[in-house]
Amino acid sequence: MKYLIYARVSPRGSDFEGETSIAMQLEICRRYVKEHGGTVVDERFDEFFSGKDTKRPEFQRVMDELDSGRGEWDTLIVYKLSRMTRSLKDGANIFDKLFQQGRGFVSATENLDFSSPAGRAMLGMMQVFNQFEREQSAENTRNKMMQIAARGEWPSGNPPFGYRRGEKKDNKLYVDERNAAIVRDVFEMYASVHERTRTIISKYRGIVSQNRLFVMLRNQTYLGKIVYNGKIFPGKHPAIISQELFDRVQKVLPDPVIYNRPKAQQYKYLLSGIIYCECGNHMVGQSAKSGDYNYYTCRDKEHCKRRVSARLVDKAVLDYLNSMKIPQNKIDRAVEQLQKEAELEREKDQPEINQLRRSIVECEKEKESLIDAIMVAGKTLDEDLISRINIKSGKITAEIERLKERLDKLLNKGTTDTDYRTIALDMLKKLKALKDLNETDPITIRQAILANIHRVVYTFEKDFKIYPISSNEKEWCAIRKLVELLLLRFRVA
Repeated sequence: MKYLIYARVSPRGSDFEGETSIAMQLEICRRYVKEHGGTVVDERFDEFFSGKDTKRPEFQRVMDELDSGRGEWDTLIVYKLSRMTRSLKDGANIFDKLFQQGRGFVSATENLDFSSPAGRAMLGMMQVFNQFEREQSAENTRNKMMQIAARGEWPSGNPPFGYRRGEKKDNKLYVDERNAAIVRDVFEMYASVHERTRTIISKYRGIVSQNRLFVMLRNQTYLGKIVYNGKIFPGKHPAIISQELFDRVQKVLPDPVIYNRPKAQQYKYLLSGIIYCECGNHMVGQSAKSGDYNYYTCRDKEHCKRRVSARLVDKAVLDYLNSMKIPQNKIDRAVEQLQKEAELEREKDQPEINQLRRSIVECEKEKESLIDAIMVAGKTLDEDLISRINIKSGKITAEIERLKERLDKLLNKGTTDTDYRTIALDMLKKLKALKDLNETDPITIRQAILANIHRVVYTFEKDFKIYPISSNEKEWCAIRKLVELLLLRFRVA
């Protein structure tokens, strides 16, 4: 195993909060590599740089090598995870790149090792979770923008020419009278049989280009409407042009041009990081410009230059995995174990839930007693006493809200957007129903490959050899090891 060591100290230096020096971090990592029979191919470090972002010279070199596939290393090792990043978002992106390249990650002092088959399977799980969170975040953003549009307000981005947005947090559109006059003139000119595109662009050179002109003329926002995600809502803003003028323009507008240019396909190179040329070098995924042809190409482009069809090799590996037996009983036990963990967690929270409910009832009774006291006393209470009662009532109300917030959090545990146990159960159930890997998603396939196959070698005879994790393995390693990894993920989440 070839290791790349990375070390970092913050701008506050190695004396802050017990941070170790660069030299000590490197030494501890070297010792770890030696104990595990590996080889250190390079050492990188950034001195006096924060871990809040990845804009560090040496770390950027590591990321560039990871993006290009040029790095002559198999595993990135650090003294602690915080030496690589202190950002959860950056960490998720880095692990995603490591997973796609089939490379490992080790934290020498934190018992984190993603360089083994089980570790790579864990990276696969993390990628699934991260992908779920990204999609959920994007969906939440779309829903929020849709709600803003449904209210008749501008959801996001710059407003159309002729309008301006209000102050901060005011999404309503307001007419910019100077530019609105240009919009009206452009519509009137285009609706005329004598005036067309060239005249308009010449008159408003530097303001209205040809592309902007046709976008403007088709924009229903000028009718007092909000268009978002294919839906149209009544807007709170006033219209700049009439429906009659808009319709006249649409009749003489040319049909929109749709370009059907071939795009490079986003082919999933399933064997990235574990496929080798018989000359000893890694092979990296490459696509033709059209995207119709995908290859694994030897990294030694000066001497070897050999390549093989990615689809051909991927199919051979999938056929190999499909021939392996998926133990249904182990999947059943995994599901049962996860469900048991969920039940134990609910039981653990139940005493606190009961106590919170009792506290809420007691607070509400105390608040009612204060109100009753005021009603009974009537006008006999002086202003000072009334003020103190109001303050007391306010504190009780705040306490009730705090207790209810905590109660809701406990009751809704397991239904949040990041309920990893539910995701895991769903994944295991899909595995149980899985009959053919060729018909499932690339992430699951990739996870199965990394958990069971050590390397694939493209030979000089233009054949390829598949080396499993264990020659005695008759069942999927992923099922046996994945349960422990999932449960570990839940405990640290």
